Amino acid sequence: MKRAIYSALILSFLIFVNSGFGFDKVGTTAAQFLQIGIGAKLSGMGSAGIAIIEGPEALYWNPGRIAQNRQFAVSAYYADWIADLRHQFIGVTVPVGYSGTFGLSAITLGGDEFEQTTLTYQEGNNVMVEYLDMAIGASYAHSLTDYFSIGGTLKYIRQKLFHETASTIAVDVGTSLRTDLPGFSIGMAMTNLGGEMELDGRDIITSEPDEPATEYQVSSWPLPLTFQVGFGWHLWGKNDALSESQNNDSIIAFDARHINEGFTHWRLGYQYAFKQMLFLRTGYVFGHDTERWSFGTGLSIPVSEFHITVDFAYADLGDLDAVQRISLQISGY
Repeated sequence: MKRAIYSALILSFLIFVNSGFGFDKVGTTAAQFLQIGIGAKLSGMGSAGIAIIEGPEALYWNPGRIAQNRQFAVSAYYADWIADLRHQFIGVTVPVGYSGTFGLSAITLGGDEFEQTTLTYQEGNNVMVEYLDMAIGASYAHSLTDYFSIGGTLKYIRQKLFHETASTIAVDVGTSLRTDLPGFSIGMAMTNLGGEMELDGRDIITSEPDEPATEYQVSSWPLPLTFQVGFGWHLWGKNDALSESQNNDSIIAFDARHINEGFTHWRLGYQYAFKQMLFLRTGYVFGHDTERWSFGTGLSIPVSEFHITVDFAYADLGDLDAVQRISLQISGY
């Protein structure tokens, strides 16, 4: 069975690499907010790490990973995104049975209301406009063996702009494989597999005095279907690491991500931890227009029967300015 899993992963990787040489179709998908990575852990590592991510943040990156470290945990994340938008996430994971884990998550992207402008009132007409993107998901992952787990997420996606809305249902699928090589894991995830989105609302039809009504023709657009494959190598550490160390922990991660808009990104990340309390992270993104270097840090403190972890990440987005992320996680032992 293990040989079959390896063969399937290698075949999928070859198909993935071959798909990265198509032409770009940037801006041809809806719900672009689904491409914005959540959490400060992987964000500090260049968003690399679908093979090593743990806790509720894995609900976004790779739902198959939540079965690897089965524990009750709650995670919340916040970032001041570009254009005065706020990017937020909250997730919870709960062990179920002997080898399953259940999760719930929600992602939002939005900002303050702004005043509407028209051709007649180009400075504003005292009508306030609201914008909000949202995705709510329920996940389940199961460990088929001691080294292989698979998980999936069913999520509801909704976008709202003033009186117009669009919504659909999508599915995420992820796997995690711990190999025979000490500390070496492989992860794969396919996200945002679902229907198309088309805005609808009362402003689609407009009318002016003494003029016939006008109906705008609105196209439907697919979701940003994303396929990711990556590996994580636990170089130092106590458990299942290449080299044993009581105080030092070191992980390197490399991911390849392909989106149906036609482009592929390669991401490299590194994390060092001292006694699993102080974390230092860095990462780099190859082949992206704006993303390059990112840095992060974290602090984990045991309190009673829980661990409280605070993470911070900084990413330089070039002409789009820098983005700072912060996340908080409370988990059981």
